This record gives sequence, C-alpha cells and structure tokens, in this order.
Amino acid sequence: MPENRTSALLQTSSHVLVVGAGLVYLFGFIIVSVFDATYGSADFSLFRTKVIAVGIVFVVLVALGMVLTFRMFSLFGLAVESSLFGLTVTPQNRLVVLVDVALSIPFACLRLAWPLSFLFLGTPLWVGNWYLLIVILSAVLVTLKFISKKYDAHHKHPFVLLLFNALNTSAFFIILLRYAPRNIFWFVVWLSLVCIFTLQISLKVRNFDEARKTEWERLFLTIVPVIFGLYAVKVYPKIEHQFGGGAPVPIVLHLTKKLPAFDSENATVSLIDETEQGYNVLSGSDRAVFVTRGLVEEVEFLRTKEDGTKKQ
Repeated sequence: MPENRTSALLQTSSHVLVVGAGLVYLFGFIIVSVFDATYGSADFSLFRTKVIAVGIVFVVLVALGMVLTFRMFSLFGLAVESSLFGLTVTPQNRLVVLVDVALSIPFACLRLAWPLSFLFLGTPLWVGNWYLLIVILSAVLVTLKFISKKYDAHHKHPFVLLLFNALNTSAFFIILLRYAPRNIFWFVVWLSLVCIFTLQISLKVRNFDEARKTEWERLFLTIVPVIFGLYAVKVYPKIEHQFGGGAPVPIVLHLTKKLPAFDSENATVSLIDETEQGYNVLSGSDRAVFVTRGLVEEVEFLRTKEDGTKKQ
C-alpha cells in the first residue's frame, strides 16, 4: 500500500511539473510575442530558450502579487464573519470593507516594488523627494483606517469613507506618475491589477454556488489580456535583460558590409531580441531592424551606467 501511494504521488508530481513547465513556456511565449509585435517584429518560433526565463519571472511576480493579496485580505479561509484589517466583516458592510481595503492595495504594491527595484534598468527608486509625499499619503491612509474603525465608519458613513480613500489613492497614483520613475509607476499599476483580480477570483471560488453561477470565460477574457498585455508592453521592456526582461541591451554590430539602415559597418544599436536567424535591434527609432547572422562578424556588448545610459 505505501508503495502504491508513493508511486501515485510521484506520478501526480510529474504531471504537475509537466503542466507547470508548459504553462511557464506558454506565458513567456505570449509575452515575448506581444513585446516583439510592439516593434513591428514577428517571430513565432516555438523553440526559444529565452521564453522560459521570461515565463519564470512573470510567474514569480504574479505569485508575489497573489501572496500579497492573501496576506492583506486574509483570504485563506475568509468568511463573512472574519476580521479584515481589524474590521469585523458583516453582510451589511462586506462590500464597503472590501472596496475600502482594495484601495490600499497600491500602497502595499509600492512597498513590494522597493526590494524588487533591482530588476529594473536605471531605476534609482528613492532619488528625489517624491517618496516623502508617499509617506504622507501612507500616514493619511493609516489615519483613515484608525478613524473608520473607531467610529465604525463602514456602517455609519460608508460613502464618505470610500470618498476619502479614493481621493488618497488617486493622489498616490498622481505622485507616482509625475515624480517617480516611470518603471515603478507601471509596475505598481500592473501589480495592483494582479492583486485586485486575485481578490475577485478568490471571493468567487470560496462559495460553490457563486462559483457555479460565475461566467468564468467572460471574467478571464477580461483578466488575461489586461495582465499579459500590460506586462508585455509596460513592465517587461523595463526589466533588465539578465533577469529575464526585455530592456534593450547596448551593443556594437561589426558587419561584413554597410547596410542601408546604418551609416557604418560598426553599428552602435540596442539589442531587443536574438534568435537563431539573427538580431532584432533598434537604431534611432521605435521600429526594429532585423540583421541576419550572416551579416554580422562580431557582436560587442557595451556596459551601462546605473541610469541606463551607455558606458564606453
């Protein structure tokens, strides 16, 4: 009997690993394909080792967003009577509480972005004084939580509470957009959406009747394009290449002959993708130029400074 259980466990584990590896590869393939399409390039080769790293980073970041949501909302075994941020959730105030706490998600996402800032090219996270404004807004958020709990605002003044929280969160995003590194702004927006979608799905699956009535195909047709599209267009291009991102890599192509797209046989360009057939590079425009390997004698990789500029 123990041998049968061990065999069944190993078989199940192998199936999970195969399915997981397939999903990671599929996710990476989708992201790279959408990213290439933004530059007018299309390479749908299935066997590309790069997409594995891209898929792994994507899955890890999504998993961090999900864990953050579970920690914030105590969704492991969440019930109507559960406590949420020290607040008693009842059928009467459940929606207000959930919306109230959901408005706090971006603040938690920014805290998570700080230790992950090493992923992004040229992103000195705490340069400037913008983060002091974020600290002030965070203090306002904590004050609002304290006041709402003390005076039971979720029951007595729900709309006033949500209005102040919405204004506070709006100010948060305005400050990020105007003063923070753009990489961080889009990462916080994307991660906040991951957390919100995680919350939405978790609340539906915990109730069998509600899960059965949910139009899952419509829900996922909304979630999947937003999560993958925003990541591929706004987040992935800012993650450094060595960490499974699509940030352009400064290189010098030593060509066998002068090409119409370049002024010299030694072309200083930015590498955005490399395939078995050649190189997709940027040269002074937002459109990619494909150079076949047969035209390249040597590729010289340039070092970059902390601000993302080329270092000779």
